[in-house]
Amino acid sequence: MTAAYRVLIISDSHGRTDRIDEVIAQLQERMGGYDLLLHAGDHAEDVLDGAYPNSVTVCGNCDPYGIEAEEKTLDLLGVSALLLHGHTVNVKTSPLQLLYKAAEHGVQFTVFGHTHTPVLYVEDGCVFLNPGSLSYPRGYTVCTYAVLELSAREDGVHGQFCFYTLDGTRIPAFDMEHVFSVR
Repeated sequence: MTAAYRVLIISDSHGRTDRIDEVIAQLQERMGGYDLLLHAGDHAEDVLDGAYPNSVTVCGNCDPYGIEAEEKTLDLLGVSALLLHGHTVNVKTSPLQLLYKAAEHGVQFTVFGHTHTPVLYVEDGCVFLNPGSLSYPRGYTVCTYAVLELSAREDGVHGQFCFYTLDGTRIPAFDMEHVFSVR
């Protein structure tokens, strides 16, 4: 078994880089840091200045138009992924357009933000994750973020999903394991 590839997933930071710093310090202390940081928009510039290495972000509805793409596809150890904010597919109204967008791209994992509400579910073989917000939580009483640990194994890429509060407390109700087939 190979070492885990750790992905820190945040969204909707709205200028609170102090909170990004806090999360990264916790992750460094607890797990030795991250390999990739995904920011699902709304103040994408919070991670664009080079202060956070290995960062990928997208443009949200509160970002200057064109600062980044509105959606990006990624390869995470052979797992096809889609990163978007969610405003362009009306995630506050229904998950249906998000499901269509994921199917259109043929991805196995979709990260989105916009609702400020942490969610994690599997639909039609695709894992959907919203890490919540580092600034203004909705639907959950505290700020949240997610960590995905991927490890390549003989039967596919194993993913361990965990959510945390801003103070570093793990939220066990959101824990999930998923095996992605490698294409």
